[in-house]
Amino acid sequence: MLCGAGVRFRVASRQPADQTFGFASSALSCPPVQLLSGYGARGTSTRARAAPPASPSSPSSGGLVAGEVINKVPTAVGMTPRLYGYILQHTREPEVLRQLRAETAGVHGAHMQITPEQGALLALLVELSGARRVVEVGTFTGYSSLAMALALPAEGRLVALDIDEQPVQMARKYWQLAGVGERVEARIGPALASLQQLLEQEGPGSYDMAFIDADKRSYDAYYEMLLQLVRPGGLIAIDNTLFFGRVVEPQADDKAGIALRDLNAKLLRDERVSVSMVPIGDGMTLCRRR
Repeated sequence: MLCGAGVRFRVASRQPADQTFGFASSALSCPPVQLLSGYGARGTSTRARAAPPASPSSPSSGGLVAGEVINKVPTAVGMTPRLYGYILQHTREPEVLRQLRAETAGVHGAHMQITPEQGALLALLVELSGARRVVEVGTFTGYSSLAMALALPAEGRLVALDIDEQPVQMARKYWQLAGVGERVEARIGPALASLQQLLEQEGPGSYDMAFIDADKRSYDAYYEMLLQLVRPGGLIAIDNTLFFGRVVEPQADDKAGIALRDLNAKLLRDERVSVSMVPIGDGMTLCRRR
């Protein structure tokens, strides 16, 4: 990418596995670029030109937002298997988590497990927030709960909610292997009922952090319950907010995609929280209760 009378960059829909996406360091001195056209139907190139800052545009349902100033093409636009492999190589993953991930690979629904870099982020968020009490909505085989429990202080507590006992049996095994079994309490049953019980038993603002990764159509209801259960200044992390890209233009019968699209729109406007959508894993939105 060169500075001059015109600036051009290309975003391809498919790239070779060994091709990384980026620009030369000389691009740092270039002025911002303004998008002229979004993605084509088959991933045609995107052209840009040097331009002064423009007023933000409202989100659109297709391609990049016309008129937006693009100072740097984000890595997420051009992620390749090789670059993602580099991320994995530079992600700290305790051996017990690696073993759990390997065993989960043979379980039906293994794709529901969060990624290693998401686990590392959740653990870091536990440490940064000083969380001592965490609630998780959707446990599956236990990767996310284990990642967070390992980051909790010795007196910390994590309540793991799931509707299905079978995968939680594997979670229990790994909580014990990791030496955090006493920190984690599993509650089996409908999550909304379990959240209501926690609210009645322990009161509003009794938790420092929450993680949502369960039935997508119920995300909004979980979020509203957790806004009561998590203290002011506490954190709610929500997984799958990009939902394999289906939030962009969900089909009429895609109830989960529509629910997540609507939740994302709600979070953008919700003044009760500070919010950041992070393009990690399948999308994770972080909400700090104000």
